Formats: sequence, C-alpha cells, structure tokens
Amino acid sequence: MAEINWEEFGKLINSKRKEKDISQSTLAKDIGVSQPVISLLERGSPIGINEERIDLLKSKLDISDSEIPQKEKVKVSTKRKRAFISYSHKDKTYFDRLAVHLKPLEKKGLIEAWSDTRISAGELWKTEISKALDQAQVAVLLISADFLASDFIVDNELPPLLEKAKSDGATIIPVILKPCRFVREETLAKFQAINSPEEPLIAASEHESELIYDAVAERIESLL
Repeated sequence: MAEINWEEFGKLINSKRKEKDISQSTLAKDIGVSQPVISLLERGSPIGINEERIDLLKSKLDISDSEIPQKEKVKVSTKRKRAFISYSHKDKTYFDRLAVHLKPLEKKGLIEAWSDTRISAGELWKTEISKALDQAQVAVLLISADFLASDFIVDNELPPLLEKAKSDGATIIPVILKPCRFVREETLAKFQAINSPEEPLIAASEHESELIYDAVAERIESLL
C-alpha cells in the first residue's frame, strides 16, 4: 500500500465507479466505510482504507493489480520540510483544529508547520513570512470568502506559493472551509482540494471534519 500513488488511484476509482453507475454511498456500504471516506479516497487521501478494503474495492470495481498506479520515489531535501499554513484570521478556529492534527508530526520532527502565529513580538513580520514562504515545500490553504477577500493573502502569500508550485514543485493543498468562489478562481481551482467544494467543512459533522483534518495531515506526512 505504501507504494500506491493515491492521487492517481483516486481518479481511477472515481472513473470506474462512474462507469458502473455506483454511488459513493453504495460503494462505501459495500466495503464497510462511511461515504466521506470514499469522497476523500477519490481525492487522493486513503484515510480509513486498509489492504482488505483495497481488495474489496478492486473486486467491486474490477480493478486489476496492473491498473493500480505506483508512486515514484522522490528524495526530499531535509531543509525543506516546512508546511506553510495560509488562512484568514476570521477562520482561526479551523486553523487551531488543523494544528492539533499536525502536532504529532511536529513532535516526531517530521515537519515544521509554519503560520504567522510563529512570529514573535518585535520581529519583522513581512520578512519572517517571506522566509517561511521560500522554505515551504507544502502549503495548506484554508479557503473561505474571508481568505479570498484578504488583500495580504492574495497579494503577498499566494503569488510566491503559486510560483513555487510552478517552478520548484511545491505542493498546494486547498481545504474548503465555507462556500466561496474557489472553483471560479482559475489560479486556485487547478489544485485539487482535500474536500469537495460542494462539501465544505462548515457543513460537515464532527466526524467528517476530523476525517478531513486527518487527511490533510496524512497528505503532508506522505509528501515530507
């Protein structure tokens, strides 16, 4: 399982499921998981999926072993294991909960989750943010109308992050917090969000929300 390219495998599952006209809820019931688990799986996050359920998926969707995409091994520079979290301060509750899920990875020294909360009084905040952006390999965008309306985020944080994604292979992970114009923002919509824009966190149950936060942490861990 460790070698599966989950993003590509998720696309394959989605395609096969639609070919057979099987709903996410039906597929979820058939393999013994909840519908949000299938939704996350199709978006590249295997939260709640084990080898037994993979076998059930393969059988249900007629997926052969040769069709399962494999992940290329990429050597990651140890000096760039920073995950930059971009969010509107009006959405701090969501940021705080994500930080809880990322804390075990930080304690193990696997990542450094960076946000503007790391800036101490008296530091040159623009300089510190610029340095953090330059060192980030992964960027998590907590997207809402407030996020998209933030002049600082749109003018100062997003441009260097998008440029790093284009030129240096940085990974952008959008998380949709609330209904907003994400799908109509061409520069952002090309990055697949952890959760569907039709299933924002604000509308999710506590269980579904925790699955999404865990999926973000899993994605970051797999990348770094």
